[in-house]
Amino acid sequence: MAKKSELIQVGELAVGFSENVLPDTDDLKGRRFKLYFEDGFVSSYRFLDEKTLAWEIEDSSGNLEKDEEDYRATCPRENIYFVDYIRKNSRATSVSLVLDFKKGIATSLSGTLPKEEDARMDRLGRVGSGLFETAVEAIFKSASIDKKFNDKTPRHQPTKDLIGKRVKYIYSQKDTYEHIYLNDDHYTWHCLAGIEKGMADTDLCHYFKIDQDLYLFVWREKLVPTLGVVVIDLKKMKTTGKIFGYESGDFGNLSNFPVGAFAQHV
Repeated sequence: MAKKSELIQVGELAVGFSENVLPDTDDLKGRRFKLYFEDGFVSSYRFLDEKTLAWEIEDSSGNLEKDEEDYRATCPRENIYFVDYIRKNSRATSVSLVLDFKKGIATSLSGTLPKEEDARMDRLGRVGSGLFETAVEAIFKSASIDKKFNDKTPRHQPTKDLIGKRVKYIYSQKDTYEHIYLNDDHYTWHCLAGIEKGMADTDLCHYFKIDQDLYLFVWREKLVPTLGVVVIDLKKMKTTGKIFGYESGDFGNLSNFPVGAFAQHV
């Protein structure tokens, strides 16, 4: 007989997902550069030390916004970095960057968690209103590093490479999941071992190709508001990334923790 479903809050997952994370890197310490985005925005980044960055964003009208944030950076491949931080002065928003110094380009993801009333809107109501099945927002933008973006600037393109694959991810000695990549917009996750053992769901997702056998994979869960962002290296069979959500069910404190896993083809 099937067990009753349980809602596991994001904050409960942090410990189990942290055992196999990729070590932080301080390679970006002291570096500064500009990201010229496709929509005319320009972001300036200064990495003050191994944990703090300063950013400035100028929109196409010349309006300026700036702040300093705590960040985490990892290096999944030489000259390719995954950088992640929470915008402390924006409501429930995180920024993830894939900085590709090999090609001189970047992909930015701004993710925002829903307010409680939006998260509690049922799936039928969302679909009936023409909304995404998840209330977690994700905005992707392409950029050029230190030079103007133009028609010839390459991008990290959406990809179908993962579709049809089934991959097992070992996050720790106790926590293992499998992903089945179904189509352009959906994947199925299934917990084989850990706090969510036996649980499974199909959620909205996004795929981008960064390099040969290197992918940015993003998922947005519809039940417990969750944004997952990982860089998957199918050459090294290793991942690096983060999970972002509310720490508990009261839609108060945020949880934004690093994740990493060893991968196995199924």
